[in-house]
Amino acid sequence: MRKVLAGTVSLGLGALLLLPAAGAIAAPWEAQDPRPAPSQEPSETSLRIATVDTQISREIDGQLATDLLQGDDRQAALAADNITAANADVVVLTGMDANEQAVEVFQDRYLNNPDDARADVEYDYVYLGVGSKGKPSGADLNGDRIVGGPEDAWGQADFEGQGSVVVLSKYQITPDQVTSVSEFKWDQMPESRLDDSGLSGALAASIPVMSSGLWDIPIEYRGKQVHLIAVQADDNFAGYSFAESRELDQLRVVDDYLNGKKYLRDDQSKKIDGVGNAPYIVAGALGQQPSSLTARDGLLKQINRPDAISDSGNYLVPNSAWQVLGQGHIGDREPAQAQSVDGPPQLNNPDPALIWTDVQF
Repeated sequence: MRKVLAGTVSLGLGALLLLPAAGAIAAPWEAQDPRPAPSQEPSETSLRIATVDTQISREIDGQLATDLLQGDDRQAALAADNITAANADVVVLTGMDANEQAVEVFQDRYLNNPDDARADVEYDYVYLGVGSKGKPSGADLNGDRIVGGPEDAWGQADFEGQGSVVVLSKYQITPDQVTSVSEFKWDQMPESRLDDSGLSGALAASIPVMSSGLWDIPIEYRGKQVHLIAVQADDNFAGYSFAESRELDQLRVVDDYLNGKKYLRDDQSKKIDGVGNAPYIVAGALGQQPSSLTARDGLLKQINRPDAISDSGNYLVPNSAWQVLGQGHIGDREPAQAQSVDGPPQLNNPDPALIWTDVQF
């Protein structure tokens, strides 16, 4: 039985839910042209981490689970083709509705379905990162003089958890060890860009700096605790005049978290210590817009990982404590088109590729 850990606003950080497998009630999707496997197979002495911008989302809360039960969703099938080909130990999915039932159905109908053409892969632990996505602000954030709707949420979305973060893991995730940073107020950040945002008064004092969130998920690997830093920084620039300033400060939060800056607080308002000297890997969406490249490059320089890779705004950045044994991408595009971190992110790719990296001490 899988363990679904919900680090959410509504359920509370670390709620442990035991969910039964979803029933098979429709003909499965038959995988077409399965994605090529990585050039290097997983090793018993390495840890394989992967991430992909899934684009598996719906405009109505709960609709995704219903649709996925049909077994023929194109975006879910593409993501599943890539995930099963990579067979990573941990996968960070961005842009997916953080809905318990939807993730269960995705696993049963697409990742671990004996009736389709994919190699089955089972993830016993699931973490749902909801954060600020879709949480109503009660204010007119987009300046249209109407309060309500996705652009007036703390993070643009129709409902809490829409297009957020889902982490699948073969390693145990202990909910009370996860640190979530999604509610930290922007005005509590020293030398922030809040003054450039045009926000003031109670609104400026209430808005969280993270439009989605950061989740520090410790796992045990070879007898040592390592940190998966799952991140989604994505204001999209669609409705907020302050989105650029906010996104730049979101990247600073990631950097400051890694360095244990004392001003930061988690979602229980507790001081955080960062990762210290423990090995970590940052996985997920960083720097979605060209204007954030300087801040993103500063973060990469701080981590000292010039060989990190990216695709569609998603990044895998292990710190220097790790030895990188192999890395690559799995997707529809040719490998030559996969991004390295020295170029701007390609946005709005119809079929984002999964990126993976193998690391060890």
